[in-house]
Amino acid sequence: MAPVPRVTGSKLLVQIGDGASPEVFQHDCLINTKRGVQFTSETNETIMPDCANPEDPAWKSVTKDGLQATISGAGMLYSASLAEWWAWYNGDNAKNVRFNVTPAGYWQGAFKLTQFEVTADGNKETATTNSTLVSDGPVTWTANP
Repeated sequence: MAPVPRVTGSKLLVQIGDGASPEVFQHDCLINTKRGVQFTSETNETIMPDCANPEDPAWKSVTKDGLQATISGAGMLYSASLAEWWAWYNGDNAKNVRFNVTPAGYWQGAFKLTQFEVTADGNKETATTNSTLVSDGPVTWTANP
């Protein structure tokens, strides 16, 4: 049996597009310790009665109604990025973002910055950030060749 190849955290990169044509995607050092992507869906449920056995509990049927991706990131405060991230949070604009999983490929879509936090636990502790990006439209997967 062949072992599963490891993908380390350094191979997961949140890359933000610069809006140019062609667009260039760069990893921002503000997200430098934790990063993740979560996919969720809104659903509608329908109880499907069993006509042959109406006394029995009926099974639910689930229909997906809406899809969403959420990227979370955290790290030590990278002050060079603060002004750009603050402007992104303060506006309603989406930026094209890639969640790169090297060497497999990447998810890409438009994302809005919906949560941005800067904290420190004490006077001598390193300041940290937490951020949440929520998809604004479809997210696609592109496999690396």
